[in-house]
Amino acid sequence: MKFEPFFLTGAPKSGTTWLGKLLDAHPQINCRGEACVHHFGLQLVQACKSYGELLEKRRASVSEDNAFPPLKWADVLAMLRTFIELRLAAIADPGKPALRFVGEKDPEHGMHLQSLDQLFPDAKFIHIIRDGRAVFISAWHHNVRSRDENLGKLGFDDFLEITAREWSDRVRRARAAGLRLGGRYLEIRYEDLAADPGSWMKRTLDFLGASSSPEVLQACIDAASFEKLSKGRKPGEEDAASFFRKGVPDDWRNHLSASQIQRFGAHAGGLLEELGYPG
Repeated sequence: MKFEPFFLTGAPKSGTTWLGKLLDAHPQINCRGEACVHHFGLQLVQACKSYGELLEKRRASVSEDNAFPPLKWADVLAMLRTFIELRLAAIADPGKPALRFVGEKDPEHGMHLQSLDQLFPDAKFIHIIRDGRAVFISAWHHNVRSRDENLGKLGFDDFLEITAREWSDRVRRARAAGLRLGGRYLEIRYEDLAADPGSWMKRTLDFLGASSSPEVLQACIDAASFEKLSKGRKPGEEDAASFFRKGVPDDWRNHLSASQIQRFGAHAGGLLEELGYPG
């Protein structure tokens, strides 16, 4: 099955899951989960290095005329590209006869856009950005729900500062790489998508080259609505045990004091202001 690959990224808790579900509801698109390709890539590099060391040992101890050289970097990249293609093919739905685009969403892509571009020079990249303060609140509740033992060691304020720095670093790095990608990079704000899903989904589908008819747009929006994903709750109705907790873009205002808001902005290095987020 032939398809065009794309990659969806954003800092953790920025809306990649929601946007992925919106896209996956399209008859020409599959975008289902995270294949952890960067983890595999690190393991592959280590395996290739060990393989080269083994060849050298064999040459020294068994046969000096061993004609097999160590793998070249281009060979490693070719294997990694093949792995990613196989992973994308694994989620290509044969039940979608019009399927043209298969994407993988992963927050880690934002740290490696340049490498992915090297592997897939024709691929497109979608970067969703969310107010870092909302990212923090969503991450805090997610880790509480997951019973992350590190939260007990850090506490709310320390976790706020760490999140602010990490969010800023991830967003800045992805945006810098996006400038080099030119027309193959699309940036979306979570808040804009939530306020006007029709317009922003149309822009995203046009970017990929997929159909953006009103009927298709509405079907995608309906399939990935908060009510649908939360099994009946309306935005603002909280379920702390759910991945789709509340569905309100600016819920951070209900959880952060003025001093905590100021502290987040300071540790984010001015990125909130650069992105136009209100204080």
